[in-house]
Amino acid sequence: MKLRTNNRILLIDDKYGNRVPFRAEKIRKAISKAAEMVGGFQWDIVDGVNAATFGNRPDDEIAEFLAHVVLASLNSQPMFLTPNLPPPLEEIQRIVIETLRFFGFRNVADEYQYWSSARRWVRKGVLSQRDFAEHPYPVELVAETTEWNRAHGVDSIQGVNEIVKQGKLGELIEAAVARYEEQLRAAARGFLQRKDCRVFIVSGPSSSGKTTTTHKITQAIRAASDREFVIFSADNYFYGVDLHPADMYGDRDYERARAYEIPLMRQHIVALLEGKPAQMPLYDMKTGKRHGTQELTLGKDQVLLIDCLHGLFPYLTQGIPDEMKFKVFLFNANQVSEGDGSSGRGIPFTSVNMMRRMLRDWKHRSKDPRGTLEHWHYVRDGELSDMLPFLKTADAYVNGGLAFDFPVLKHYLGSHFPAPESLDANTPLDAWLRSVETHRILSSTVTLERSPEKLIPLDCHIREFIGGLSLAIEHQ
Repeated sequence: MKLRTNNRILLIDDKYGNRVPFRAEKIRKAISKAAEMVGGFQWDIVDGVNAATFGNRPDDEIAEFLAHVVLASLNSQPMFLTPNLPPPLEEIQRIVIETLRFFGFRNVADEYQYWSSARRWVRKGVLSQRDFAEHPYPVELVAETTEWNRAHGVDSIQGVNEIVKQGKLGELIEAAVARYEEQLRAAARGFLQRKDCRVFIVSGPSSSGKTTTTHKITQAIRAASDREFVIFSADNYFYGVDLHPADMYGDRDYERARAYEIPLMRQHIVALLEGKPAQMPLYDMKTGKRHGTQELTLGKDQVLLIDCLHGLFPYLTQGIPDEMKFKVFLFNANQVSEGDGSSGRGIPFTSVNMMRRMLRDWKHRSKDPRGTLEHWHYVRDGELSDMLPFLKTADAYVNGGLAFDFPVLKHYLGSHFPAPESLDANTPLDAWLRSVETHRILSSTVTLERSPEKLIPLDCHIREFIGGLSLAIEHQ
């Protein structure tokens, strides 16, 4: 069926700022491409959300329908109907993302948002075409991890379950931790080859294990050289809570790069590299305000250590030569399939990070897991817009995911995970969809008969979340 919309928009401001004729067909093509990149719309079809409308529709019809909704939304704004004020491309892209999320196409929306954000950074000249990544994850690291998982029989939830049932969880933990440790040593060796490096950055998505990873890599570097580190605490540069307006649920967005005072951070980093002291602000997480400063200096033979969510964000170290920086990107690269793998449905990388953060916030910060669930859309927005577009600019990659994540996280999170039936009508759709997806994964994961406490090394980064970490983390 051919859809028709009463379109009155004649022009748009294109990606170069030029006014060009509006071609509505491009919207449909862009939506179709995003869907194709994630395997089609089918993985986002959920009963009670969009199945009744889209369940039996082919992808091209769904894309056409969504494009017409976007077109109708644009036409509903009178200012765009005059030739002297056409809609800019970025506004059209924003409406596409909102439309996809409104109809429950979360994975397609993520892909579209990543692609449009990355291309925007390229147009601005912040990201080079050489460093543009077509996928929002480190492809080679994921491929290596998938091969390792397949070789150990843990590339699907059923495979992990079988390992546990056979009493081999301890062996799996030992092998997975050993592989992680080897990647840390490789990153340390990469840094040591850069004799002129003065800035060492560890970055990665929330709850990927940056704290332990940063500590272990720097310890490995110290053991093999005389390099000394000065800690630059990025969290001290958050803007005050009064500059983070609350949304309708009372939540605040601290997940985007704009949550940090990037210009001040860069000013202080440059000053330190020039041998000048910097008055680093001190930020109180409980009050959400700064209280005083602390003088920081960097010796000529010392290295500035930055453990930062958005450490790859170009504006943070803009103007500092690449040879003076070494950037490690930590990513949960475990590509695990649901069930026995025959459906082809992979578990999103972000699911493990969300469960880890739920545990950390609940056990160590007295925050209900539901709050973490409802906040996660901010986390993904920050990753897709300000972090993942720059992943190819890293010098080394470490897989922060662990092959035993699912059974261990289920053991510690258990009934505290906010199941779909526990959520009320006011729960945001994104949170409800994540609840449905994660609850399905946990339900299919074997329940451990006894605690894995004694099987997990005390210095393993998963203990940042389940508790019992033995390391004294100096940069925290």
